Amino acid sequence: MRSQFSRRDFLKISGGTAGLFATAGLFRGPIKGVEPTMVDTRPRWVKETTTICPFDASGCGFICYTDSAGNLTNMEGDPDNPVNRGSACSKGASLIQLHNNKHRLEKVLYRAAGASDWEEKSWDWALGEIANKVKASRDSGFVATNAAGKTVNRTEAIASLGGATLDNEECYLLSKMLRALGIVYLDSQARLSTASSLEALAASFGHHAMNNSWTDISNANVILDMGGNPAENYPACFSHLGEAMGKGAELISVDCRLTRTAAKAGTFVAARSGSEIAFTGGLIKYVIADIEAHPANYNLTYITEYTTAGMVVNSNFKGPADLDGMFTGYNSASHSYDQSNWSFAKASNGDPIIDKTLTNPNCVFQLLKKQYARYTPEMVAATCGCSQADFAKVCASFAATGKADKAGAIIYAMSSTQHTSGAQTVRAYAILQMLLGNIGVSGGGLFALGGESNVQGAADNGVAWNKLPGYLSAPTEDDTNFAAFAAKSSEQNAASLLKAWYGSNASSSNGFGFSFLPKTDTNTDYSYVNAIKQMAAGTIKGAFAWGANPVVESAAAAQATQALAKLDWLVVTDMFESETAAFWKKEGISSQTEVFLLPAACSYEKEGSVTNADRWVQWRNQAVSAPGEAKSELEVISSLLSRIQSLYQGESALNAEAITKLSWTYSTNPSAADVAKEMNGYKVSSLQQLESPEELRTDGTVACGNNLYVGSFTDAGNQMARREQTGVFHAGWAWSWPANIRILNNRASVDLSGQPFNAAKPVVSWNGMGWSGDIVDGNNPPVNQSGGLPFKGTSGSQGQLFAAMADGPMPEHYEPWESPVDNALSGTQNNPAAMVFEGDTKGSAGEYPVICTTVRTVEHSLGGELTRNMPFLVELAPAAYVEISEQLASEKGIKAGDIVKLTSARGSVSVAAAVTKRLKPFSIGGKTVHQVAIPYHWGFMGIAQGDSANTLAPNTADSNSSTPEFKAFLVKVEKEADGTVPTITGRYKVLED
Repeated sequence: MRSQFSRRDFLKISGGTAGLFATAGLFRGPIKGVEPTMVDTRPRWVKETTTICPFDASGCGFICYTDSAGNLTNMEGDPDNPVNRGSACSKGASLIQLHNNKHRLEKVLYRAAGASDWEEKSWDWALGEIANKVKASRDSGFVATNAAGKTVNRTEAIASLGGATLDNEECYLLSKMLRALGIVYLDSQARLSTASSLEALAASFGHHAMNNSWTDISNANVILDMGGNPAENYPACFSHLGEAMGKGAELISVDCRLTRTAAKAGTFVAARSGSEIAFTGGLIKYVIADIEAHPANYNLTYITEYTTAGMVVNSNFKGPADLDGMFTGYNSASHSYDQSNWSFAKASNGDPIIDKTLTNPNCVFQLLKKQYARYTPEMVAATCGCSQADFAKVCASFAATGKADKAGAIIYAMSSTQHTSGAQTVRAYAILQMLLGNIGVSGGGLFALGGESNVQGAADNGVAWNKLPGYLSAPTEDDTNFAAFAAKSSEQNAASLLKAWYGSNASSSNGFGFSFLPKTDTNTDYSYVNAIKQMAAGTIKGAFAWGANPVVESAAAAQATQALAKLDWLVVTDMFESETAAFWKKEGISSQTEVFLLPAACSYEKEGSVTNADRWVQWRNQAVSAPGEAKSELEVISSLLSRIQSLYQGESALNAEAITKLSWTYSTNPSAADVAKEMNGYKVSSLQQLESPEELRTDGTVACGNNLYVGSFTDAGNQMARREQTGVFHAGWAWSWPANIRILNNRASVDLSGQPFNAAKPVVSWNGMGWSGDIVDGNNPPVNQSGGLPFKGTSGSQGQLFAAMADGPMPEHYEPWESPVDNALSGTQNNPAAMVFEGDTKGSAGEYPVICTTVRTVEHSLGGELTRNMPFLVELAPAAYVEISEQLASEKGIKAGDIVKLTSARGSVSVAAAVTKRLKPFSIGGKTVHQVAIPYHWGFMGIAQGDSANTLAPNTADSNSSTPEFKAFLVKVEKEADGTVPTITGRYKVLED
């Protein structure tokens, strides 16, 4: 294997060269007797291949250079890719080390029950064994009818975790295979991160995705970063913020830390983790008051026509201002709400009652005003720990984007979504943006910073227990037939999906094979967290981890290790030996679990598509062969399902036909392009690829694996592989779902006659005959030509200021499940509908007085199984650490580099102390409150090891998304031992031959 030099070597060489040039003037000619020799050490290549980064969901492009022997000699940013424009963060600059790495898995490894080491095995043996175990576990745990006597045809004995690191085609086949097997415990890493965001965005705007593209944020006038920290979490995209600031835009950062983003901001406001709704609620109060006082400064057409501001709500509805922090209909026994009184009022003829004057006391605008009247500047400051002056400055700056010729963008990440009120936090941002007219316009929108490269694509393609591809609702026990199932989503989408899955075995006469699908029980959670709980309980016998590392990534991470130890078998696909694959090596673990570790190809060792956070579906090309016997997950999934189908041939019991009648015409090593064509959809009789979602049908004449991806791979070719620099909003680059639309809900950018509100930054425009600009979302004419309203997919096609979420129709501030202070806004301390799992312990502020939040670093990625095996990155960030304020460090006698023990009600970790000015104590209600921040990328495997921060976090989760509260919980901080500040030693710089 080829040796490489590190950044440190480069700096040494650069320094030496500088010294040489500094002394060059001392010489007047060549040295006598020495012949000059030119040495060209540049990397050689004969081929350039483009790919997309496998780390965060920015969608950055890279070029791979290979020589005549197929060796990877160099990688660099793709200057043509509009996302990163040739730039690379530290992870991107190190991408070559995913392939040129002696630590890569090259053989199938097997750990026998109770064994103390791995054995090398063949793929043939491993796939055969796994297929047999899947069948045995599926059959033994199969549930044909549930306790209510309803047909459900599912297995509760197998779980599947992961998928957000896979390509779209792999995610799609994975979803298809798992559903055929009857598996209901299936989830990707999206459940731990962006699921709250997806639920909130869909409820607000009708789409499970952010609105605008990163390239468009350069058109913003004000950018409000609510803890998203793109400078570290999305470094390449931060250049687009810089472009906006270069044109005069203001960047505001609201964060618990002075991050790198905050350092570049014109305004920084320090606010504690878990107070985001209080801060945003105060902004909403300010905007509502200003709309009433200065209506000319706001787009009232947008507010009254395009949102539900004027919709009158049922008179029986009461909110937090009336019920001390709660909403009408709460059931304390079930910890849930009866939402029957959360409906809109109707006139005697059945039409909704609408008040466009916004004065009816029960219209949504007035209900918002009433609820957020309590969110005064004094209350915001006392709750968030910020100053009233700083808050007032943010209010004035961001409210100014309410003018029709201005636009404001909001950026957020896991600091907003990983809370017991995570979905409502994003809902608060959505409400604010709709009141300001900032959705559907250039320079506006909500920007969600997903963690995994294909976390959006995994969700799009149904790697989630409650969603099928295209966000069709997964069937439940109450869906007794195809009609009931299709009514929840779309009949043409449902029929087309099942036709793609069951081919000739799907027809209108058998409900398109609907009976083959597994059904979940209503009000039962099958999410990532509960899957781990069911492993620990012994219900789940076998599990898959597809590029996932739950031992590091899960909340209460030690519970994940203990749960895996209860399994009969575990299959892991990964590039390196992760903590999940090696859980049985952890001290104190005794387990009889059989483990199959399958070596996986990296992103540029295979081909396929990946969807970034802003819905751009870009094609990855294969640059090199995977090392050794490593395979793509596409090949693994196809080979495994083919074997399982063979095992079930001739059987009919236990819904075996769901497997044997599944249309699986791929080879054992299928073409990603062929799978992509199935996802796009085709006409069954002619096999002609679909061009538009309008071609989907209810009669089975069309097969389509994902209604959102129609148009991505047509008879004209692979649209996802396009590299054209032309087109509005980069419309010629790759492809964007749905229908290559670049800004969702874009008809909200025009008035009722189709003319842009902001003529200087038009998104679409009606010329009397048709639209120009972006592809029109909804493909309808203007509103005044009976075109309908612009928020397609929502009730009434309006932006939903009032939406029936599981924990309320309007966001309300509650304290995190663990908090050192009382809720100043009401007597309801915690979110009353939050998911609290039986057996989980709640820490008290008396024992654990310090707020802790988990964070990301630019040098590492999520569970860390990749980056902690990449020497360049390990050299940059070699050790686990926690950021501690100077004040807390002084109280505890801690200095930089000391080993600090953090303890929560779930466990403890020991890491190095990074004493910093980035954090300062907060004054909350007159009480000094400390907060620490700890990166969560470390574990006990890899070339850099450390305690996993997620050991400390609770499982308690958001009731809309089942996303745990990683971002605000309580710990005790103690000095454990003296230490020194780590230095860059260069010891990881060389990959030995």
